[in-house]
Amino acid sequence: MPILLRLFSGFVIALPASVFWILTFQSTGSEYFWKTYLIISTVFLATSFLFGFFFPAIVPAHWKRHPIPWSLGLGLLAWLVALLALGLVNLTPLCVGQDNGDGRNDIALCIIQTVMVSIVFSPLEFILLSLTAIPGGWLIKRLVTSEDT
Repeated sequence: MPILLRLFSGFVIALPASVFWILTFQSTGSEYFWKTYLIISTVFLATSFLFGFFFPAIVPAHWKRHPIPWSLGLGLLAWLVALLALGLVNLTPLCVGQDNGDGRNDIALCIIQTVMVSIVFSPLEFILLSLTAIPGGWLIKRLVTSEDT
């Protein structure tokens, strides 16, 4: 698979992650949790692009004819990696022991924050991923079929 097609695939899958990264970067405040969100949105952006870049090179040929399902799957897999990274980062002093305004965070509050962020942002991620994967997958399919002919 040509490098330009792999780059395009990486950018398509990374588009929803870039929206999260831009929103996180723009709304960074002085509260303790913005560092965590900036780290996680960067992890999400990097894993999305890397999955989109490397996966098309290793998939079987018959998968390349149907890029929409695997681009959705790769985006959701990158989201899962970001949520797991959030869970790990929230177990560090970036969350545990931080003053949240009415006391210090304990491990239970940090775990609850991880679960709530997952519940609130997962539907938004799926919508953004669908909005980019459907037209992007269609374009990838067109590029792959034009390359085969």
